[in-house]
Amino acid sequence: HVTSAIMAAAITNLSRLQVGNLPSKLLYNAAAALLQHGQQCRSSSSPVDTSDEEENFLPDRRFSFDAESLAARGYLRSQKPYSPARDVQNQVLEICMKLVNSSNFETPLRDSNTKFAVLTQCSKAFGHTVPNSLMHKITNIGALVSFYKTPINTTVPLDMIKNIDLPKNLHVTYKYTRFHPETDTKFGGVSAFTKDSTIVMGLKNKKRYPGYVGRSTWPYQ
Repeated sequence: HVTSAIMAAAITNLSRLQVGNLPSKLLYNAAAALLQHGQQCRSSSSPVDTSDEEENFLPDRRFSFDAESLAARGYLRSQKPYSPARDVQNQVLEICMKLVNSSNFETPLRDSNTKFAVLTQCSKAFGHTVPNSLMHKITNIGALVSFYKTPINTTVPLDMIKNIDLPKNLHVTYKYTRFHPETDTKFGGVSAFTKDSTIVMGLKNKKRYPGYVGRSTWPYQ
């Protein structure tokens, strides 16, 4: 069992080396080091444990999955717009004065029950709730006031350009037309760009601009 474990570890280590990019002298030294390591392990009575070694080289699939998941969501998460009132600071301080008995910005919100009561009252008063991703940042009254004074604009950047004075040589078509074989039937639903699919990834844009998968064989419609 010890010999088989040594051979398995040696084969694994050699497979990780990029043989095509290494000189022969370096490969010889690596093979000699593996052979010496195997002889030392063979003389010992304890079995070879390669679990830690495998964990160091195996890719972390969890972080790669999180990166792909975030990339698929897009840059703008689905959330409600929020415009703070003019006296939002005074209202937050009044709520804190009733529940925390303080209006000082440096007063901490350490007690979980008190923090829950304050956030619940503010959510009812302003119709805007602190998300879970920012809950740990609301540590005192000042952070709570800063959160409710921050507006949230959910307008897509393409729609925001409508309110900007663009250069004269730049023109943006906001209501553009996209081909779809079910609605564009002038040529029998055949596109000028055959075999090309129009895929819309966003859930909101799928309703506005439906996509389709083009056929790769004749007939294309």
